[in-house]
Amino acid sequence: MSDNSVLLTLSALFLIGFAADALARRVILPRVTLLLLCGMLLGPTVTGLVSTQQQGWLVVVAQATLCMVGFLLGGRITLHGLRAYGQTVLAISITILTVSSCLMFMGMLWVGVPMSAAVLLASICLTTDPVAPTDVIHELRSDGPFTRILLAVIATNDALGFVLFTIALSVAALFHPTVIHRSVLEVLWEIGGAVTIGALLGRALAWISDHIQRPDTLLAGTLGLLILCGALATRLHTSFFLAVMIMGSVTVNSCTRPWKPFLIIERFLWPFLILFFLLAGANLKPRSMLDIGLISGVYLGCRMLGEIGGGWLGATFGNASTHTRRWLGPALLPQAGVAMSMTFIAVQRFPDLTDLLLPVVISGVMVFELIGPVMTRIALIRSGENDCQKGGPRLR
Repeated sequence: MSDNSVLLTLSALFLIGFAADALARRVILPRVTLLLLCGMLLGPTVTGLVSTQQQGWLVVVAQATLCMVGFLLGGRITLHGLRAYGQTVLAISITILTVSSCLMFMGMLWVGVPMSAAVLLASICLTTDPVAPTDVIHELRSDGPFTRILLAVIATNDALGFVLFTIALSVAALFHPTVIHRSVLEVLWEIGGAVTIGALLGRALAWISDHIQRPDTLLAGTLGLLILCGALATRLHTSFFLAVMIMGSVTVNSCTRPWKPFLIIERFLWPFLILFFLLAGANLKPRSMLDIGLISGVYLGCRMLGEIGGGWLGATFGNASTHTRRWLGPALLPQAGVAMSMTFIAVQRFPDLTDLLLPVVISGVMVFELIGPVMTRIALIRSGENDCQKGGPRLR
């Protein structure tokens, strides 16, 4: 691909993102959903304007975007927040994870999915896409108890979801004789290594943030350490998303002025979100859900029931407000990059399950990324927390 072609493609993608942002202010659809729909139109299943080579950018763009979003979510895990909402958030997360995984496992066995695939799908379904809800919150400038609980639950679910997925890989190998299962030490390293890398680099970023005043210099240091965190975690075979979340949490709890690096990343994030959702939409294949049929339908149904039912039950156990009980589950429906990352890891270890796992998860991503942001938007508006003066996912 020529340099001119690359520049023209980037120009077109950013202009589409600009148009989607403007249109989202006049319709009920969030700009995330509009970007996905535009991406589908640009992809090979419709117009083919985005080539297969250009879709290959998604791997790099997705990892960079997830690093930044994971860092912002980790920044929501503060000691003050844990004292205020910790018991409620933990009750909600544990309940959602338990209900969703049990429903998915039983549903997959009911439709005849192999035991190893059922275990993997029961763990993959637990994560919530952090990108779409974060962007909807920022778009609506939402802030308040419901918004903070929502972001804390997403962060907790994804962190615990990665831990459970790591364990699920080893459990699935027990029912898959062609795969060598990993030792306990390897599982512990994948989790503990991510925590160690994130904690060390988070402490380094906290020091930089406290001693650097110039925003452009701080931007370079923040991005450098954040990308280094993701790269090290990937190279050392640990969870990069868990590592950047820990980095964000350590940074916010160690800085004297913790808002500085998070505000910088938040302002830098939107161009990556445009590329992420347009390229993700171009990679979606509507026929994939039809090809896998009943299994996809059961996956969608079990995850919806798990998130909505588990959210209501968990919020009840956590003594949350009536509004939180009613709307938290629907607001957690988006699912995309984190689930896809897990799926790619799973098919690398279980290549003979590729034709089963990929279509099922992709069909879920297609549906949940189209309807999920809409439900998140409705939940935030119904909560009355939109259009706040200090709204958005930034730290306070």
